[in-house]
Amino acid sequence: MKALSLLVLVSFLIAAAAECPFSHGNDGGNAPPKEANPPKNDNSPYYSPPANNNTAPSPPTSGTPPVSPTTTKSPTPAPGASPALAPAASPVLTPVVSPAFSPELAPAPAPSVNKTNTGTLSPDYYANICPNLESLVQGAVRGMMASSPIAAAATLRLFFHDCFITGCDASILIQNPNNDDEQHSSENMFLRADGYKTIAAAKAAVDADPQCTNKVSCADIMALAARDSVALSGGPTWKVELGRYDALGARASDVDLPLTTEDVPALMKRFSAQGLTVDDLVALSGGHTLGATSCVFVNSRIYPTADAFLDPGFASQLQGICPSNLNPNSFVFFDQSVTSFDNNYFLMVQQKKGVLFSDSALYFDSSSKGIVDKFAADQNAFFAQFISSMVKLGRLGLKTAANGEIRASCTKPN
Repeated sequence: MKALSLLVLVSFLIAAAAECPFSHGNDGGNAPPKEANPPKNDNSPYYSPPANNNTAPSPPTSGTPPVSPTTTKSPTPAPGASPALAPAASPVLTPVVSPAFSPELAPAPAPSVNKTNTGTLSPDYYANICPNLESLVQGAVRGMMASSPIAAAATLRLFFHDCFITGCDASILIQNPNNDDEQHSSENMFLRADGYKTIAAAKAAVDADPQCTNKVSCADIMALAARDSVALSGGPTWKVELGRYDALGARASDVDLPLTTEDVPALMKRFSAQGLTVDDLVALSGGHTLGATSCVFVNSRIYPTADAFLDPGFASQLQGICPSNLNPNSFVFFDQSVTSFDNNYFLMVQQKKGVLFSDSALYFDSSSKGIVDKFAADQNAFFAQFISSMVKLGRLGLKTAANGEIRASCTKPN
């Protein structure tokens, strides 16, 4: 797959779109079929997508980074910095853990116990509660990745979107009766069902073990599944801190995610508010090495003319993939190794081939350009920082028994 061009890959998958439509308003494309035997205590484990909205975001002024106030919502369904529309018809993925990452180059391991202002996390939290937890979750993730090449990208995106809203509390999985929840917000409508299905499969596998039934939080299952999605795609692995509680509810009004049209200063206002640095911003953006994005988030960069931050040849390729009369079901790969977790994304950004404006912006800001260069030249350096950033991300907004719970169903409070 790496030897194929971006355009050839996209053409191949578009040819298969009749069998795998991407419309969020089409049950055949996004909503998975109901299970014949749904998991115990989880009668609605899957995402029910909201109605489709085909309006494109307003294009940035050509050659000028748009500075968006952090309080301004996108007028269109922009799901923040990482919409998870990934290819649905590529060859069957055989997940393997890559030995390429050198652990000795990783940052010092996180403390075995991380005391935060809201609770205590430890990689060994479930050692005596659910000793087989990690193998159960990894088995479910491996199975989903074998059946869906977009599962890894969708699961990783889901974790970021959950943590960045009210913390890593699985609130994004809740489905309110009136749809006034995080997953039905306009900013999350492009999250793929495969991510929700992966978490549902992992939850079912964990609860099927009598030692573990209803004893492991959905938030911890999400954190483990995100790690496994990276590792099984050839990326690094790490010890996941555990002991999170699940949110008691979810509100669409809480959703305020980074936008694909924001430059680095605007993005850093959001990241700094979460205690994250520019190194974290660049490393977590590297998660775009998995998957693809809708033309909804690309057309504003290439019509009526391409913006100055795109390579002209690449802009022409994008115009060949994304028609000027917007088709939200058309999509673009972030890089050419779409099911492999590697540093190819940074090579694309270096070459002015960042797909989203927020990708390109990383190379045109003095605070982030050197980090892009470092990760493009040294994959181990990227992996090391990605581990550190994911650990920090996983500590956001922790809930305790006082303001959280262990949900029996990930889709609704107890």
